[in-house]
Amino acid sequence: MMEPSFNEVGTNLYCEKPRMWNVLSVTVIVFCVVLSRSAIAAPDNGSAGESHQKESPPAEHKKKPDEKKPDAEPKSTDTGPKHAPDEKAVKSEEPPSAIPKTEDTGGKKAVTSLNLAIKLALMANPSLFPFEMEVELDGHKAVLTGAVSSEDEKIQATEIIRKIEGVESVVNKLTVAPVLRSTLAKKQDDAIMYYVKDRLSRSETLKAVGFEVTSENGVVSLSGKTRFQVIALEAAEAARHVPGVRAVNTDAVQITGKE
Repeated sequence: MMEPSFNEVGTNLYCEKPRMWNVLSVTVIVFCVVLSRSAIAAPDNGSAGESHQKESPPAEHKKKPDEKKPDAEPKSTDTGPKHAPDEKAVKSEEPPSAIPKTEDTGGKKAVTSLNLAIKLALMANPSLFPFEMEVELDGHKAVLTGAVSSEDEKIQATEIIRKIEGVESVVNKLTVAPVLRSTLAKKQDDAIMYYVKDRLSRSETLKAVGFEVTSENGVVSLSGKTRFQVIALEAAEAARHVPGVRAVNTDAVQITGKE
């Protein structure tokens, strides 16, 4: 290869210088444009900062009402003691049932009657309890009417009334009817028979047997047929729990096989 001559080299250098200057000039222009843009953007940021600072005071003004809230809390403590009268008012509005009744009834006297006291004393005696007697008062004088079954019972009624406080004299007009006690005993036996039958009907086993029931002076008699003696015992146990029953007789119950 042939080496370039001096003239050719100089010519090439001369031609390349304008290109280099062009590049440098373009670089400088770009740099200036960038600086100008940054300078233009700086005032915008400052104005934004100033606007932000100008807007901040309203925020402080908004916080001032919040800062006054602690001052409002002590006011609630000042009004606290005033609730005590309200609690008393609530207690005073409680229903009247909560108030003890002893205060209302403590000053009242007990309601009693001499007539009632005499009747209760006669009913407390076992011998006179079955009989119906009436008592009338004429001042402090007691007038007794009705019927008993014996003369002893009539005298006994007079003695009971004389012992009651407030009675000065007794007029005994009771009649003596010996049949009266047997009549009362018959009524009692009828009641016993009714209640014994009712108890036997509550058991399906005893109801199926169909026991006959009688009563005389409180002695109950059962009759009927059954294959099992334990059923007769069950019937007697049921009858013995009826008030007024003095004994239970099962002699008439037949223990037989199935016919």
